[in-house]
Amino acid sequence: MLNYLSAELWRMTRRRLDLIWCAAYLLLVGVVALSWTGAPLHQTMEGFRDFLVIGLYLGYPLAALADGEARRLGTLRNEVSYGLPWGRIYLGKLCSALLAGTVLFLLTAAVFFAVGFPLSEHRQIQPDRLLLAWAGLLTGTLSAFPRYIGAVGLAHLLCFSLRSSGLGAVVYYGYLTFGELFLSAAQIHGLGPLGLLINSVAEAVRPYLLTSGFFTYGTEAVPPGVLESWITGLLWLLLTSAVGLVLFRRREIR
Repeated sequence: MLNYLSAELWRMTRRRLDLIWCAAYLLLVGVVALSWTGAPLHQTMEGFRDFLVIGLYLGYPLAALADGEARRLGTLRNEVSYGLPWGRIYLGKLCSALLAGTVLFLLTAAVFFAVGFPLSEHRQIQPDRLLLAWAGLLTGTLSAFPRYIGAVGLAHLLCFSLRSSGLGAVVYYGYLTFGELFLSAAQIHGLGPLGLLINSVAEAVRPYLLTSGFFTYGTEAVPPGVLESWITGLLWLLLTSAVGLVLFRRREIR
C-alpha cells in the first residue's frame, strides 16, 4: 500500500496543468489576504477563519487530481488487469488526495499569513482580543479539517462512480450549494405544516452536514464543536468509502 501511495503522489507532481492550477489558487489566496491590509491582526486571523470554507470547494479538484484521468488514459484498466486489489486502488487514490489536500491546506495558511501578517496593524492590540482570535482560529481549523476529509471522500466517490467527470463536478457542487447550504443555513417561516416539517428535517440532519460548521446564520443552532466535526467528517469518509468500494468492485472497467 505504501509503495502504491508513493507512486500516486509522485504521479500527481508530474502533471504540469495540476501544478499550474495549484499555483493560481495560491496566488488567489494571496490576493484575498491583501484585503486585510491595515486591519488589526486579530481581524486578519478572523478573516482566515472565515476563509476556511473554501476548502470544501477544493474537494472535487483534489479528487480529480488523485484520479489523474486514469480512466481516459487507461491506467486504471491496466492496474485492474495487473491484479492490484480493488481496495488498494480505491483507497490508495483516496489517501493520495487527502495527503495532497493536507499539503495544500498548509500552503494556503502559509501564503495567507505570509501576505496578511506583515500588512496587518500590530499596534494597540488588546491581549484578550488577540487570545480570543487565536482560540477561534485554532477551533475553526480543527473543526474544518475533518469536514475537508469528508468532502474529499464524497468527491472521490463521485469521481469513481460516474463515468463523466463533468457530471461528477455538477453533482458535487450542486449538492454543496443547493442541498447542504439550504439545510444548513435556511429556516422556513410560514408554509404551515410543510414549513415545520422542513425545519424539523433540517434541524435533525444539520449537525451531520459538511457545511454545518461554516453556515449557521439565520438559525438559532450553535455551530458544531471540534468533536462533533470529527465525528461528522469520519462518518462521511467511512460511508462514502464503503459505497465507493462496493460500486467500484461492480464496475466494468473499459
